[in-house]
Amino acid sequence: MKSVKDKRREGTATPDALLGVLSMAPMSGYTIRSVIAQSIGNFWSESFGQIYPALKRLTSEGLVEKKAERQKGRPARNVYSITEKGRQRLKEWLMVPPGVEVPRNELLLKLFFGTHVPVAASCENVAAYVARQEAALKHYGEIAKELKREKQNDPRAPFWLMTVSYGCHHSDAMVRWGRETLKELDAIERAAGKGSMRLKGSAKAKR
Repeated sequence: MKSVKDKRREGTATPDALLGVLSMAPMSGYTIRSVIAQSIGNFWSESFGQIYPALKRLTSEGLVEKKAERQKGRPARNVYSITEKGRQRLKEWLMVPPGVEVPRNELLLKLFFGTHVPVAASCENVAAYVARQEAALKHYGEIAKELKREKQNDPRAPFWLMTVSYGCHHSDAMVRWGRETLKELDAIERAAGKGSMRLKGSAKAKR
């Protein structure tokens, strides 16, 4: 018999992610999407097109309960809450080692084929990426301060801060990589410029 750690869930991790979010509190599908954007959105995202089919599946499996909640002057909304069976499924999933994902990075893809365009184009792409990562670093720092200030007694806070720390380390590394890459691109551009000048000089000498 396989242990929990040997098991692999079929399909995507969307249902498991939703169980994790619902472990925080009962929510509507719209609220789930908002909470994801405000909490784990820096490293995990789910669209409404993924959320509602997953909620339907979780409900049919008895992992989540759906309850219609009346709203004054508005149509009733469905609120979902995790069941005891759902909490057990969440614990089992958390015990399973994460799968290996192949990242898709458009910036690296464009750099790989960078010989087809002027070096300046690659410089602009990398510079914009560095600026975004610098902004992300500032954002992560603000999140960390807010969590330490408002959630200091919450037992979940240290785990949340670990994910923020990952973001800080990643963005810091990407800023350093970007600056290093810009220097290399600048060297390539300068070398190309010198080569062009030598060619022009040779052409004049032949005349």
